[in-house]
Amino acid sequence: MKKRITVLFAMILTMVILAGCYMPAPTTSVGDSQTQVALFAQATLTKFAQQMTETQPASEETEVPPTETEIPATATSVPPTAVPPTATSTSVPVVTVVPITPIPATATSQPGGVTRISFAAGTTNYTVKENIPANTTKRYAVRLTHYQLAEISLSSSTSAYIAITTEKGKELVNFSQKWTWYRDYATENGDWYIDVRTGGYDASISLYIQAPQRVSFDYGKDTLIAKATVPAYFTHNFVAWGEKDQTMKVSISPTDGLVLSIYKLGGDVLLSSSEGKTSYEGTLPKAGDYVISVTNSKNASSTFDLTLNIK
Repeated sequence: MKKRITVLFAMILTMVILAGCYMPAPTTSVGDSQTQVALFAQATLTKFAQQMTETQPASEETEVPPTETEIPATATSVPPTAVPPTATSTSVPVVTVVPITPIPATATSQPGGVTRISFAAGTTNYTVKENIPANTTKRYAVRLTHYQLAEISLSSSTSAYIAITTEKGKELVNFSQKWTWYRDYATENGDWYIDVRTGGYDASISLYIQAPQRVSFDYGKDTLIAKATVPAYFTHNFVAWGEKDQTMKVSISPTDGLVLSIYKLGGDVLLSSSEGKTSYEGTLPKAGDYVISVTNSKNASSTFDLTLNIK
């Protein structure tokens, strides 16, 4: 049976082929040919695209970090480097304290129980000496200019302490601190009020107030001459800035009855008045302000020149 079906199928296929050989071929135009080619190409590209979509996973978008990184600023505020001045000529600047007839310094009582401290002309300090009853507060006032250095110290026969406020009410020291000494630069023009409070006993107090005269070199200079007149038994205080390892030279003229002392604020004593010297030369141990004091040990006023060199 299977053999018959196979032979029959072969005969039918042969007849179809022979019939096709005698049929006229279809006519095609050039336009038809181009259309078929285009359709074939489009179909091929579409199929290729479908295959690519089926065979390859869709790519994920990756966020690429920026190549430029923001770097925080590294600039640091650096204090300017102090350069020792270099002398450019032989001329020496002169800082003059006008010679005057010495007048004794005074502590004058004012309304409200305030005692005004006034330096004698030609002086930069004053000492108040008086007796204050037990459990009493006494107020003193001294006028300062902005940036002026002031030093205050109290000694007493019994316990007593200081409190200090500015004219605008800023508290610098209070009694609870139990201080008897204070030094600072004035932050404004005006009075400093110095209160002295005693304890359970009367006190004989000695209140010392100092405001040195600032001396500075002219630009390009390393030497100056300061002229001053200091009353009998008084001390005239100068203050000058110096850098670490600079050499300081100081001398006074005339020398009769005058004694020199030098110390760094809050630091070393370079020259003590007990040595009785009128000149000094040495290396500065640290940068900062140095107080140069000239004490008159005579019973008469003395006018002098102080020569200062720092380089």
